[in-house]
Amino acid sequence: MPVKRQNIATALALVSCLWSTISPAQDSPALSTFESCSIGSATGVLDAECATLSVPLDYDKPDGSTIELKVARVKSQSRVIKADAFTLLAGGPGQSATESFPSVAHAFRHISLERDIILLDQRGTGSSNKLTCPSDNKDQSLIFEKAKVEAAAKQCHDQLGIDPRFFSTSVAVKDLERLRQALSIKQWNIYGVSYGTRVGLHYLRRYPDSVRSIILDAVVPPEIALGPDSALAAQRALERLFHRCESDDGCSTAFPKLRTGTLNLIQQLKASPIEIQYEDFSTGELRNLRLTDKHLAITIRLMSYSAYGNAILPSMLYDAIDNDNFASLARQAQLQITSLDESMAEGMHSAVICTEDTPFVPADYEREKLDNTYLGSELLDAVNSGCFGWEQGVIDDDFKSPVVSDKPALVLSGGDDPITPPEYGDSVLKHLSNGVHIVNDHQGHMQAVLGCIPLLMAEFIKTASAADLPLSCLERIRAPAFFVDANGPLP
Repeated sequence: MPVKRQNIATALALVSCLWSTISPAQDSPALSTFESCSIGSATGVLDAECATLSVPLDYDKPDGSTIELKVARVKSQSRVIKADAFTLLAGGPGQSATESFPSVAHAFRHISLERDIILLDQRGTGSSNKLTCPSDNKDQSLIFEKAKVEAAAKQCHDQLGIDPRFFSTSVAVKDLERLRQALSIKQWNIYGVSYGTRVGLHYLRRYPDSVRSIILDAVVPPEIALGPDSALAAQRALERLFHRCESDDGCSTAFPKLRTGTLNLIQQLKASPIEIQYEDFSTGELRNLRLTDKHLAITIRLMSYSAYGNAILPSMLYDAIDNDNFASLARQAQLQITSLDESMAEGMHSAVICTEDTPFVPADYEREKLDNTYLGSELLDAVNSGCFGWEQGVIDDDFKSPVVSDKPALVLSGGDDPITPPEYGDSVLKHLSNGVHIVNDHQGHMQAVLGCIPLLMAEFIKTASAADLPLSCLERIRAPAFFVDANGPLP
């Protein structure tokens, strides 16, 4: 478990701290009265208090159109509540904070002992003017077909009914600052996960005095354009899975041809997709599917987001490799497709990606490197095609520059993360002079829920310091044992 620490503030950090958030005086933001409510989704529900925050659609036109953003407050269990509240910034881009928080609320139970938890559905998500797209075809394998992706992208854009240029991160951080002002919160303690780290870092850049501490889980450095390196990160995670299985007696004995068999299976399905029938366990109905290499690639990638998914994946792959039984993979493909569709606001996702990522992909990017991955260079083409008909939205001039700060920062990475590898955490830490980077070996995407991480986060926020955290507990965080068959791991 590598831990890296930066202790020397640079001259640039001083410049960043001197960048006071000076802006013209504004009227008090319009926040409605909090009322009892329930937040969450099918994966979990939580009692809370909800309100709405009215903000300009375009901050350059404060007297123009406004939109309503959903706010939820999970009250602290303490009689004496700390003034510095805690807020969670959801991932995606496109996930709702109020819908996703209940399923991970246990990770923040120690923090909620003394602090209110404030959740803001970022504009374009959840109940904050959600930007949804027509989804007549749920077959995610089509994300690799250029013509169909372009047609779907333009159809989505044209039916939104609102200008998506104002649903970018550069605008969203102004909403968060408006909310802080409306609640008279002096400073935030921020937790961002995945895309939420991009939002948290840019908020720290824009409003350094409004941040007391920041936790970055599965961090996305501002200078990274997501898309080009996604296939490389996914391939790295798969190679690490192969190596770990080969180094494990039980896994290597049960699946001796996992590496070669998986790679051959991808090529087999690429040349000759197969027609299969499987039972949908959620409905009991039989489903038909033309299984392609794209279904397999998407299933491998999304399952590897979780260490538990990685523990099951070898047995599922080997069932197809050795027994020609593709039912488990087909069910997982359908499950991943449904889960993505239900949790993501596709229009908001595109508004962000088409503003902050695809315009910054180098024209001369070395595609040969991508062609050597199981996702291939087609994924990059698909991401670019997904912005067909979309204009670049509002983006600050310094948005793609590293964020330099001396604010207390806790950076969390999974050693086998298939989308935000530990190298991203190292990159961000170089510019956070009071930060610490924790890498949990053989873990995937999002660390907050693992082992003693909830206690470490609570201690970090309590002291507002990354120094002297009791990191020895991290040694007890282990990857789950490989399933050798449907019955589970070896005894």
